[in-house]
Amino acid sequence: MKKLNLTANLGLKIASLFFAALLWLLVTNINDPVDSVRFSNIQVSFRNTNSITDNNRVYEVLDGTDIISTVTVYAPRSIVDSLNRDNIVAIADFDEMVESGDSVNVAIQLSTNKYVNQVQSISGSIDTLKLNVEDKASKTIAISATTTGSVSDGYIIGDVTTDQNQIRISGAKSVIESVASASVNVEVTGYTTNIGTNAEIHLYDIDGEEISKDKIKLSSSSVGVSVTILATKRVPVSYEITGIPADGYMYTGNMEKDPEDVLIAGRASTLSGIEEISVSDTSLDITGLKEDLTATIDLSGYLPSGVSFGDEDFNGIATVEAHIEAASDKTIDVSYNQIALENIPEGYEAEIVSDTDKTFSLGIKGLKNTVSGVSGSDITGTIDIAPLIADNENTDDYSGTYGATVSLSLPGGVTTSDTVSVNVELTKIEE
Repeated sequence: MKKLNLTANLGLKIASLFFAALLWLLVTNINDPVDSVRFSNIQVSFRNTNSITDNNRVYEVLDGTDIISTVTVYAPRSIVDSLNRDNIVAIADFDEMVESGDSVNVAIQLSTNKYVNQVQSISGSIDTLKLNVEDKASKTIAISATTTGSVSDGYIIGDVTTDQNQIRISGAKSVIESVASASVNVEVTGYTTNIGTNAEIHLYDIDGEEISKDKIKLSSSSVGVSVTILATKRVPVSYEITGIPADGYMYTGNMEKDPEDVLIAGRASTLSGIEEISVSDTSLDITGLKEDLTATIDLSGYLPSGVSFGDEDFNGIATVEAHIEAASDKTIDVSYNQIALENIPEGYEAEIVSDTDKTFSLGIKGLKNTVSGVSGSDITGTIDIAPLIADNENTDDYSGTYGATVSLSLPGGVTTSDTVSVNVELTKIEE
């Protein structure tokens, strides 16, 4: 038997093998050549994100690196023609992240979900997901409520309240620390009745600039808001001065008051019954004073229930100045003719009898300007005959002389401490 020699003509055999492989490649490339295809905006999927979140940290994708702008695939033309962007798989596994200082990188693995073994190569315009990783923080902040616009004429905005007064926010520590306030806003233009609505919560930094909520988790995105709309009415304020100044002094009746009227707000039905605000305060007592009274009064204590001030710039404080002057004395002569006799019995006539003049002297007191203008003709008086004769036992004849006190009528602002007594003579009329 002849022994087989595998090493005989070895070079020729290798060359034959090489040319056979080359021929196969040529035939293959001629029939199904390698080609390339590009796909745009491929979304990167994340795996094992709990590697960050389980450690009470949060992450933020930087520079839009979770989107690969271009992915290029090389494969035989028959494969390329059957691929679409849904077949491109981009995965960033957070278990493989690499932290270096403030930066965190995660390699992006590209593949296809079919024809995996026939794809010669696949590459993207980027190959790394860039992250900002921070400690997670949370805090509770108060919610304020504001309004914009203007209600109808004759109305104002009363209380603005929310159905919850605080909110819990969480997110990256740097972002949460930048939040200084939370607020909701309600549009009130044209309203005349109360408003109840839901309003979106907005977050602001210390400078009042709004902060995006994209990176913040809120315990609630909106709250219920109630806006009270109140009717308004302007009414005068009256101030009651009480007491008597020191002896020899008088209240002039002149008063300087600020304000003289106020704008009040409340339900229209309540305001309709209010015509003025009446102030009776112990600070308006002028008893024993020899100089002007100056008082400061909080008017809010005199508002009816359910009523408030309608001017937000008015704090409710009023000032009153009551003028007091020294009294002036004067003695004048008054004619008895200015005294009227009343209730004269039928069949009798009556007259005042005097052994002296037909006038009497009367001392009057008042403010100088008032007293100086008073004369005797400004003073009148009356005498009621009925009580004079009530004790007369002789009811058949009331004739006689009776002592009487004159009831004086003085001009406004004038007083007297004098008592005027006269004799009245009743005479029976002869038939």
